Amino acid sequence: MVITDNTNILIIGASGFLGQGLARYCSVSGLTVIGLDIVAPVDNNHIKFFHLVDCLEDELGALLVKYQPCFLVNLAGNADVKKSMAEPLHDFKHSVQLFSVILESVRHFSPTTKILLSSSAAVYGQPTQLPISEKDRPNPISPYGYHKWMCELMANEYSSIYGIKTISMRIFSAYGIGLKKQILWDLCCKCQSGNDIELGGDGSETRDFIHLNDACTAALCLLREEKYNSGVYNVASGEEVSIQALARLVLEEFGIEEHKLKFSGESRIGDPKNWRADINKLKVLGYTPAIKLESGIREYVKWFKTIN
Repeated sequence: MVITDNTNILIIGASGFLGQGLARYCSVSGLTVIGLDIVAPVDNNHIKFFHLVDCLEDELGALLVKYQPCFLVNLAGNADVKKSMAEPLHDFKHSVQLFSVILESVRHFSPTTKILLSSSAAVYGQPTQLPISEKDRPNPISPYGYHKWMCELMANEYSSIYGIKTISMRIFSAYGIGLKKQILWDLCCKCQSGNDIELGGDGSETRDFIHLNDACTAALCLLREEKYNSGVYNVASGEEVSIQALARLVLEEFGIEEHKLKFSGESRIGDPKNWRADINKLKVLGYTPAIKLESGIREYVKWFKTIN
C-alpha cells in the first residue's frame, strides 16, 4: 500500500514506549498520526492530533467518525507479566475488555479501518523447540499471555464474521531509549548503585531482544504490505541471547567487573526459560533487523546515564 500525507493512523497507547516510537516512525514515513492515551506523551512532536481519553468506550466512536483512519494500532494495556499474575482481572480489563471496545467501535463507526494489534511472544509460553514459529500452537503460562491470545482470537472473530481487517504482531523482548522498566532498566539501576548486582534465575535464561527502531520498522512493513486477513507475525531479531550475556554487556558499559554479578537461582512464575523467534514470515515482507544488541545496549546505557 502507498502511504501518503493524507493517510491517517490512530495509535491507541501513543504515550507509551512503543507508542511514541511508532508515532515518530509513522510521521517520518508520511502518515498523519492521531494519538490516544490516558496520559500525555513526553514527546508530542510527531503526533498531529493528540487526545487524552478518560473512557475509551465513550470517546473512541466519535474520534473514529471524525478521522476515519486508514489504520488503527492498539498498543494500550498492561505490559507487566508479574502484575498479571497478581491481578489477572486487572490485566483482563486492560487487554481483552479494552480490545473488545476497539473492535466494536471500529465495526460501528469506521469499518474500513485496518487494525494492527500489538500481541506478545507470551502467547507461546514455554516452547518445546526453538526457533518459535507462528505455526506453533500458543500455550501461555501467564494471565498476560492468555489475554494476548484472547485478543488475537477476537481479532480473528471480527475478521471472519464482520469483515474487519486485522493483523497481530507478536512482539518479543523490545528495548530501547525511553524504556524505564524490565531487565535493562533494572540492570542499569543496580549497576549505578555501586553494590553487587543480583538478578533472578541462573543466567542461562534466553530472550530474543529487538530494538525499538527495528520493532517500528517491522510494524511499518505490516502496515504497508499485509492484506489484513487476521494473520499473526513474530516481531523479533531472530537471535537468542542469554541473560548472563546481556548483563555482561551492561556491566562492561559501566566499567564493572563481572564477578560482581550474581544470580539468585529463583525463577519468576509466568516467565519462560528460553525464547528465539523464527522471523522468516516477516522477512518476506522486506523486514531485516538492523540494530545489533551490542550497539543497542551501548545506546541505552548512554541514555540512562544522561537521565540519572
